[in-house]
Amino acid sequence: MRKYKFWNNLVGWSVWAVATAVFVGTAEKAASWWDCGEYISTASKLMVGHPPGAPTFQLLGGLFGLLAFGDPAKTGFMVNVMSALCSSFTILFLFWSITMIGRKLVYRFSFSVKKQGSRRPVLASDAPDYDTWSPDWAQSLLVFASGVVGALAYTFSDSFWFSAVEGEVYAMSSFFTAVTFWCILKWEAVADRPHNLRWLVLIAFMIGLAIGVHLLNLLVIPAIVFVVYYKKYKPTKRRFWISLLISFLLLGLTLWGVIPWTVKLAGYFELFFVNGLHLPFNVGSAFFFVLLAAALAYGLWYAHKKQRVVLHTAFLCLVFLLIGYSTFLILVIRANANVPLNQGEVKNAISLLSYLNRDQYGSVPFLYGQYYNARLTAVDPANPQYVRDDSTGRYERAGYSSQKLTYDPAYCGLFPRIHSNMESGGRPCVTYNKIWSGNDGTHRPTLGQNLRFLWKYQIGWMYGRYFMWNFVGRQNDIMGRGFNPDGSVDVLHGNWISGIKFIDRMRLGPQDDLPRYLAENPARNTFFFLPLILGLIGLFFQYRYAPKDTFVVFLLFFMTGLAIILYLNQPSTEPRERDYASVGSFYAFAIWIGLGVAGIGQALQRFLKGKTTLVRGLSYAAVGVVCLFAVPVLMGRQGWDDHDRSHRTSARDFGRNMMLSCPPDAILVSDGDNDTYPMWYCQHVEGIRPDIRLVNSILANSSWLIQPLYRKVYESEPFRFSLDARNYGGGKNEGVYVENKIPQPVELRQLLDFVNSDNPSTKLMDASGERISFFPSSSIKLTIDKEKMLAGGLFTPEQVSRMPESLVWKLNGRNINKSQLVMLDIIANNLEDRPVCFVSPYGHQDYLPSLAQSQMEGMVYRFVPFRNDNRHALDSRTNGMNVDRTYDLLVNRFEWGEINTGKSELDPETRSWSEQARHQYATLAMGLIAERKQDSAVKALDKGIFFFPDEVLAFNRNMLIYAQAYMLCGEKEKGEDVLRRIAEGYEQNLRYYMSFPPKYRRSLQSETQEAVDVLGSVKYFADIYGLQEMSDRMATVFQAYNIQAD
Repeated sequence: MRKYKFWNNLVGWSVWAVATAVFVGTAEKAASWWDCGEYISTASKLMVGHPPGAPTFQLLGGLFGLLAFGDPAKTGFMVNVMSALCSSFTILFLFWSITMIGRKLVYRFSFSVKKQGSRRPVLASDAPDYDTWSPDWAQSLLVFASGVVGALAYTFSDSFWFSAVEGEVYAMSSFFTAVTFWCILKWEAVADRPHNLRWLVLIAFMIGLAIGVHLLNLLVIPAIVFVVYYKKYKPTKRRFWISLLISFLLLGLTLWGVIPWTVKLAGYFELFFVNGLHLPFNVGSAFFFVLLAAALAYGLWYAHKKQRVVLHTAFLCLVFLLIGYSTFLILVIRANANVPLNQGEVKNAISLLSYLNRDQYGSVPFLYGQYYNARLTAVDPANPQYVRDDSTGRYERAGYSSQKLTYDPAYCGLFPRIHSNMESGGRPCVTYNKIWSGNDGTHRPTLGQNLRFLWKYQIGWMYGRYFMWNFVGRQNDIMGRGFNPDGSVDVLHGNWISGIKFIDRMRLGPQDDLPRYLAENPARNTFFFLPLILGLIGLFFQYRYAPKDTFVVFLLFFMTGLAIILYLNQPSTEPRERDYASVGSFYAFAIWIGLGVAGIGQALQRFLKGKTTLVRGLSYAAVGVVCLFAVPVLMGRQGWDDHDRSHRTSARDFGRNMMLSCPPDAILVSDGDNDTYPMWYCQHVEGIRPDIRLVNSILANSSWLIQPLYRKVYESEPFRFSLDARNYGGGKNEGVYVENKIPQPVELRQLLDFVNSDNPSTKLMDASGERISFFPSSSIKLTIDKEKMLAGGLFTPEQVSRMPESLVWKLNGRNINKSQLVMLDIIANNLEDRPVCFVSPYGHQDYLPSLAQSQMEGMVYRFVPFRNDNRHALDSRTNGMNVDRTYDLLVNRFEWGEINTGKSELDPETRSWSEQARHQYATLAMGLIAERKQDSAVKALDKGIFFFPDEVLAFNRNMLIYAQAYMLCGEKEKGEDVLRRIAEGYEQNLRYYMSFPPKYRRSLQSETQEAVDVLGSVKYFADIYGLQEMSDRMATVFQAYNIQAD
């Protein structure tokens, strides 16, 4: 075909245009949940995010943020658009990769013949030279059809589409993977031409840049090595294994050599030059980088002089790898500017190394280590920290960035998979370790149990399930664990399905008459195995005609999928689904999906032999159209509702409303990712509530979060502390022991002054000889100065009159960590003139009376030194609420975006937070009822249902309080309507659960019991409020299923 290149480019850019329209059109309008708020915040102001950093993403994100043209409300969307464009360019390079591979396959099957004694067809002796061969238009059509189907199948794949529409690193990481793989295919096509090595240098530069996004791109290296091997060397078994060894050595050298040791050596030089030679700060690092540049320059000069082409290319690749990697210098520069978000305080090479190594997260065993039931025998400090001391002009030791844990060797072994005994997502790993492995917890896991855990959980559940989601179908987005805590199989949540009922019924039980919460779940997508089948056709077709190329694609598939699973060694419970980490593997499978079209075209050859080009072209076109509708169109149609975020702003809205709940100049304490990051986005990007200071209680264990509290940030003034800033520095007061030397309560400020003192008598000596701080009493008193409380203007005279002389409480446990020490310091010194609020008071009860003293105000809980009478009408464990302020916030001021319109389906996080918000309206109503303000209570209830209606967020057991509140307000019809909707939903649930065969009953025990309990509550309220018809209906339901109602 003449102008093949023109048409290849034209079709490729057309596919890019489709992908761009899809991704930009479905992109979220602001920050999404999880890390997105942090990434957009750090990109918009070039701040320092969590380890190991993403400076390339931040630099490009900052540029896209400028396209908001000064409108901060659009900055988040522009960063999301960057992800969308990265994703659409990924699709473009995927298309070109498929057409490059597909063109070779079409050539081979067009000019191959069967040879006696050979298992595979071989090229005919009279076949034209591939480099000069040009496919006719029919063959070109088949190649382009392969590219279109494969590229669009990946466009609409579940996991890739999820990352494509939000401001996270995975879309950009996929882009670099796609570009790098395309570059090596491009090099292969021109490997025999002059200047071909520039493609390898470009690949090295791309890998260097990609390190500043995510390390996933390094996993392309083995595929790159084998493309070079197959192109330049005649394959032999010996060379194959040598190439495999070289590929992993290059991967290891980059991952564990170049990346950490470049910084580590700079740190050694810096420490020696400053502490040893007493030279100024940064001289050692500068000297090292000058020395490194000189060494690389000499290497290039030497290789050029000696005409060592391979050596010269290797040095060039290393140089450009380091140039790309140099984006991490941005983090050091910005850290020294003391930006508001300065995670790790990477102000020099010494601290940058700890940051890159992710020391704060610890490590998991890989080749050797402990099992989950191993006894910890020793804890030793590891990786000493050094901090710059301007007063001495030296780096001073400041503790350690991590710990070396030693376990009982009898419970350690090779390749330990069942290693974690932590809790995640509210589920203990120990329980699920036993379920997945079959180990009872009292004995060392056997090799069989270890491998069973690897196969069933890590490979089967944490990879195979995700793979099937993308190419077979997904049950729903309700996070599943595979099993229930009692060991029964979870057949309702997060499994893969196909849409072929008899297959799904065999695995997961009845698929007819699904209850609403399952049938209408937006993530319920069924592909009927079609993408999987087409991909397998492509795999077998490629293996038949091009086994070398097949192995290259397989390496990409394995390294970006199963190899990640092996390396990460995931624990048996996770706080969220992790399918986004395996998208590189799905990219490789999309190549096979595309080649499946060419494979079907080849299967038609026997029928098209001797036919005209027109007939062949029309046949190939028909194949392409059928495959297009059977795979990518089907995937797009099924997945559109759960991936369309074009009307979703829920993370931003919840973050904004939590911040609006706070009084002026408040301190707002959060705990997790999904309460902290949206608020970071609101404040740092959109400038919402610059007077508030946000403190994450988990991150407050780190010096980098504490130090900015001593200075003004935006409009928030510095905190007052009892402890000097140096005593919250790295390695200082990581833990404070609690000794009961003084039985009576001790003033909190005195305890803090005790810790702040340098007097040796205020310290204990630990086993290593280190002096550590301690509290001499576990009983704490906080004296309330009522005059100062009144003068501060935060409390009314009536509230001050209800304050006790002091608050007294006891610490639980024998020690407190640095985060808890900070929180105690904040309460002791800032309560008089700064409101202290918690997103949730429940996680702070071990060291603070956070629950007993916190009153609800909007979406937060404010710590106050008095007790509210209305707490008895709500939850007596808490301190009630500020009714007037909460009413004004919930009814008049809060905005919840377009949640109630249903234009964008609710994702799991939005559903969870929406449930909490809707419940706040009912809690407010009960508080109003306690004050005999029934009219206002009805307005609050109506608002809650208006913002979060049943049509969008199905009424569940948490809505029973709405029914009760309506009844108490005399709104019987509204209360009955709520009860009716609840009953209808749970009747449907119960009917579905009871339709399962007996073998599933244990699996459904929890859900069945919930349905029975809720329906019993509906009957209870119906009896109380005289709803006879509803009561009789519930009695009929119980009788039908032979259930004894309590």
